[in-house]
Amino acid sequence: MKEQDAGVKWFNTVFYPQKKTGRAVRYEDGILPRLREKEITLFTPWGPRYSWESRGAVIRDSDREAEVLDFLVALLGELRQNMPDKNFRWVFLGADLYGTRINNLPVEVVASYFDSLVQWLRRVLPIAEFRLWSQLDSVAEEYRQEVRANFDNLISYSVLSRANQTARAMGRNSSAKEYLVERLAEAMFIERTLKPIKISCVARHKDDDVDWELPRLYFLPERLHAPWL
Repeated sequence: MKEQDAGVKWFNTVFYPQKKTGRAVRYEDGILPRLREKEITLFTPWGPRYSWESRGAVIRDSDREAEVLDFLVALLGELRQNMPDKNFRWVFLGADLYGTRINNLPVEVVASYFDSLVQWLRRVLPIAEFRLWSQLDSVAEEYRQEVRANFDNLISYSVLSRANQTARAMGRNSSAKEYLVERLAEAMFIERTLKPIKISCVARHKDDDVDWELPRLYFLPERLHAPWL
């Protein structure tokens, strides 16, 4: 059927083919239907800074994170210009518990980093809504329980193996399984409550399995992928 929405037609035939750096997930049954709505929610999770001992906990103008934010601001500008009848909401989720509870980073360092991110968002992307994952901790518990009860059906052996390798390489006595449980719980919660389109800041394979049914897009160049070391 011919696309009736001019903005979606532009996205599907011009923007997405030219801008994508990886194949989208749930493009036909998730992304396009949500783009046809007048109210569109974008979602981007943002991890903590693991190299704080050498880089500090504050985002500076010269940091890669600042370049990522500039990229996302430009992305939104193009969407708004070519889809003028849409109202965009952009939710950023600070993944603080991944740093503190799972990877044993100092609480005060993680808090300072996300305080810095909030200041940047207010300055360069004022429509952004920011939440910390820890603020949703109690609500997320039922999703964690659901994931644990179905873990073997949700996570493939290859993803678990890769997570174990990453945990060992980080050397922070972290649990790969708990990381995967947390990622899945987050994805389930976000998908069921926000029904967004995720704009990912990581390589596509890092979202395998753990992003569950979240429709997601990959536009960020590889050199800007998180983690920003």
